[in-house]
Order: sequence, then C-alpha cells, then structure tokens
Amino acid sequence: MAQNQVFLVIGGEGFLGRAIVEALVSRREKSGTNDIVRVLDLRRNFEDDRVEFYQGDITKTPDVEQALNADGRTVTIVFHTASPVMKAPEALHAKVNIEGTRVLLEACRLAGVERFVYTSSASVIYSGSALEYVDESIEYPAKFADYYSETKAIAEKMVLGYDDTLGMRTAALRPSGIFGPGDRQVTTGALGAQKRNFPVLVQVGDNKALFDFTYVVNLAEAHLLCADKIYDQGVAGEVFFITNDQPIGMWSFMRLLWAEVGDTRTPKLIIPNFVAAMILLLLKFLAVLHIVKHDVPFVFGMTFTPRYFNITKAKKYLGYKPSIPYSEGVPVAVKSCLERWAKEEEEQKKAKLA
Repeated sequence: MAQNQVFLVIGGEGFLGRAIVEALVSRREKSGTNDIVRVLDLRRNFEDDRVEFYQGDITKTPDVEQALNADGRTVTIVFHTASPVMKAPEALHAKVNIEGTRVLLEACRLAGVERFVYTSSASVIYSGSALEYVDESIEYPAKFADYYSETKAIAEKMVLGYDDTLGMRTAALRPSGIFGPGDRQVTTGALGAQKRNFPVLVQVGDNKALFDFTYVVNLAEAHLLCADKIYDQGVAGEVFFITNDQPIGMWSFMRLLWAEVGDTRTPKLIIPNFVAAMILLLLKFLAVLHIVKHDVPFVFGMTFTPRYFNITKAKKYLGYKPSIPYSEGVPVAVKSCLERWAKEEEEQKKAKLA
C-alpha cells in the first residue's frame, strides 16, 4: 500500500470492523507511515486515540461526507463492514444493506475515493440447498434463503456496478460463519446453547454435512490484501469467498467451542436428516406466518445442509492464506465471550446496588 493513506472503516466499532481497525493500526505502527484511520459508526464502543471516530448514519449523506472529507483530507480507501445482524427486521436490512450502501457508494464516488472494499456474505448465493465446494462462478439463486441474504446480494451487485477503471475501484469479499473475539453470534450462540443443556444432547442430522467458518483476524487480513491488490489483474470488480479453508461438520465445530468450557458430552439423540428436512419445512411455514422468527429456519437448515466453498480465487489473486486455524482461534473466541459475560454480569450487579 502507498504511504499516507486515509482509511475509513464503515462499522468500525463492530465485530469485524474493529478487527480491521486493529489490523490497520498495527500495520501503520510497523511500517512507520502517517496513515490516518477513521471510523464511521452509529455509536462508539472503543475509546481509542489512535483512530478518528465519526458518529453517523450511513443512510444520511451529510454524515458520510463529514467522515470522508474531515480536516481537508479525503479518504482514499473505504472498508464497508456495516450490516445488521441476521435476525434484525426486514426493514432494517433494506435500510442499511441497500439504501446505506447506495448512499456510501455515491458519496465515495463524488469525493474521489480510490478503493472500496465491501464485506458481503457467502449467503448471497444460498437458497437453502446444498453448496459443496462451490466457487465464485456460481450464480445468485432465484430465491434466497432469507431477506438478509437477498439484501446483501443487492448491495454486492451495487458495489461491483460502481467499479470504474478510470475512477473508484471496488471489490467484495464473501465470508462464511465469522467468529472470534467480540463475536456476538456464532460463539455467543453456541455457548448460550450449551448453557441451555438440551442442544448439546440433541444433534440435528448426521454431522456429515460440511460447513465453513472464518476467524475474524484472517478475514480482516483478507480485507487489507484486497485493498492492497485491487489494481492488480483479476481483483477490481470481483468477488471472493473467504473462509478458514477448514470445512468441518457443524456439530463438530460446536463441540470445539463447548470443549473450551469443559463440556465434552456426546449427543443422546441424533435426529435423522430426513426428519430434520421435514422439521425445516414446518419451520419455514411457521416463519411465513410470523410464528417463529425469519432466521430460525435459516439457522436450523444450516445444521445439516452442506455449505462450504472453494477459496482458490482468493489465494491466487489476493494472496490470501488463513494464518490462524480453528485450534488457535476457538480458544480466543470462547475466552473473549466468557470475559464479556462476566463483565456484563458485574455491571448488572453494580446497577442493582446503585
């Protein structure tokens, strides 16, 4: 990367965004450059004088322009990581993923941003059917598994549509199953399930279906590599699957997490795949009736449906190689979650005594 860049991490106070911020700051300190790292987010979660924080809403052009053009120095490279959690309402997904991305892209183009890297999702090609070692040649499905996936796909296509050989270059990364320190979905969900006891004892499916997870630090590095190489042949205007390159049974991965809290029990009941498929149909029907949340069938289906990816393209064009395997990442993710829970519990106790 050229020296003295101005980076802007959209959603930089969130899980992935923070990992990218840390990677950028670490690189700056090691290289001795005067790069500026900015963050645009709805709220501040980290007190960090190494970065410039701008509070704002990405659907509001003035908020975006303020972060892009602060102090007379225009941002050169944008990482767009902002997105609601999967279980958020449909309207919020549409607002942030579609409208927010549209506002960002137009503001960045007008400001003269050079590079724009978008955090998409492997779910943009997921209809609920099996995906086995697929690569980026696979087309978007006719029907998406849920509206999170659909809005991310719409945003991804917009990002690629803004790629301009004479102006701003864009690219998109498609991670699968992000986990790590600060994770409030994969790790938190697994440990929360372990606390309820029942999910550990009942396994859905035969655990032969492989799934891909991605350690957040590896994903952050992939974002920096993409920005580094966006002017190289085969990068701008392209999408890349990003994973740990360690396909694993969903239940095997859950048990890696559970083992970190001392739970090494094996399931007492294994629900056959054909029964699980019937349950999934029922859950989809109940979701249509709004009796269960829209993300319930999505998550349930992934417990016994293959969903893993070929990341050869990222290796070839980005030089991506996941440096932290599950064996190193899982203990860190669990430790971070337990520490956060302990801190939150302590804060609740203090609030009651106040």
